[in-house]
Amino acid sequence: MGLRAVAQPLPVVKSWGSYGLSVDQTVGLGVNGPIRFDTVTGGNLGISAYTITLPQGRTFRLMSALSWSFSTGNAGARTSWYDVTAGTWIGTEAQHIPGTNTTPWTSQPVNHAIVSTMAGAVAVQLRINVSNSPSGVFRIASFAEVMEIG
Repeated sequence: MGLRAVAQPLPVVKSWGSYGLSVDQTVGLGVNGPIRFDTVTGGNLGISAYTITLPQGRTFRLMSALSWSFSTGNAGARTSWYDVTAGTWIGTEAQHIPGTNTTPWTSQPVNHAIVSTMAGAVAVQLRINVSNSPSGVFRIASFAEVMEIG
């Protein structure tokens, strides 16, 4: 018997992105202000005007962590992923509290969301939803990641 060539399926290229800040963010730190991620540090998903557009027909995991500075000891901020397309907050809320805060709270600095784009592309941003005396988000140690999971 002779050999015959069998076509192999092409590898599936998943969509993903890793994002950072090019400078420390010291403006736009009020409620509903986006975290100004403006640099793609890896991956094949771009970012424009602090917005990541997730392509249609997939499921994505969004994650982020931020490093903050505050102007007072009893300060804090909370952030969440925001579905710009639907106009809704999505996923878990991260709480950022300086160690000098005297309230009995602890920080939970990681944002996480799962987003389905089966009905169409979805634009997302990481936004501030509570703001109490922040003075900046540090470029160093702040990041966002998006990974296609299905």
